[in-house]
Amino acid sequence: VSTQSTGIVGSGEPEGEWYNYENTHDTSNYCPNPPGGDSDSDGPPGMEEEEEREGVIGGIELIEAAPTVERIHINYAKKAKKIDIKLLKGAMWNKIADKKDAAKDLDDKKTFSQTYKSLPSGLSQAVADNLSVPIAFSCLLHLANEHGLSLADSDDLRDIHISLS
Repeated sequence: VSTQSTGIVGSGEPEGEWYNYENTHDTSNYCPNPPGGDSDSDGPPGMEEEEEREGVIGGIELIEAAPTVERIHINYAKKAKKIDIKLLKGAMWNKIADKKDAAKDLDDKKTFSQTYKSLPSGLSQAVADNLSVPIAFSCLLHLANEHGLSLADSDDLRDIHISLS
């Protein structure tokens, strides 16, 4: 019987106490030499024959892997943008409301692309530099909710028509 001290501080055993590694709890149900000899497989006996068939593992027939899609590089913003939203919404509202009042007689609808292109002229240089289509669209949605604007898509789905309700 070999015994050995753990000697590990803080292991829960007092230093100098011996542990019997040959006790019945450690050696019961232990089988160092399995019947049938050495095997290179990690699975149960008989698996070797099934693995030889292509697409079948453990009696389960596998399907072919789906084709992978080529990785596409998306140029996304790597720096956070700081924009005065209150200023942006005010400038956007002025562009929409002023144009609408002047064009009411002409029954002309303002579009998002026209509004977006004219926005930098009413903004500070810092806000105009950081302005993007998603931020402007988000502000348009806020204005639509606050002022009851109607947003409608164009026939070719390339633009959004803005009208006062």
